Amino acid sequence: AGRRLEPLLRPRRVIAARNVPRPARRPSWYSGTSGPAPAADVQSAEAVSAPIHFEWPVQGSVISRFGTKANGGRNDGINIATQMDSPIHAAASGTVIYAGNALKGYGNLVLIRHSDGYITAYAHADRIAVDKGQQVGKGQVIGYAGQTGDVAAPQLHFEIRHGVHPLDPKPLLIASN
Repeated sequence: AGRRLEPLLRPRRVIAARNVPRPARRPSWYSGTSGPAPAADVQSAEAVSAPIHFEWPVQGSVISRFGTKANGGRNDGINIATQMDSPIHAAASGTVIYAGNALKGYGNLVLIRHSDGYITAYAHADRIAVDKGQQVGKGQVIGYAGQTGDVAAPQLHFEIRHGVHPLDPKPLLIASN
């Protein structure tokens, strides 16, 4: 994936305006850019102060690892090949901060905010089973795997971020996959 999720992850500043015509709705986080986050924004799991572990969100095998690719692109998470309609589980308890499909390339996407500034992203779902603002428990089904967005086969693109900084998910995942 490698597209920027940062605009979705930053707190929004609300300014009240009266009698001002509203432009056509565009997601508040959309910046109009779609490149990978700058390398300086990438953190290792060791750089985060408190160790935290997440459960694997879906059964399957990793088909694309975290980090820079030979073609110069970068994957800010991991891609896990799985069966169509496999349940996607919340990797940890938290609050759904986004559930939709407006971010180009990600298809149906769910973002969950966890304690200590962590955020997980789950992309390419066939169906989403949660709503923005909903509290979810670790292991709860939040959607079903698909091939929406820029993928040609059923899979889950999964990211863990601390604030806006992408982390390699593998060291933070409980070894069950």
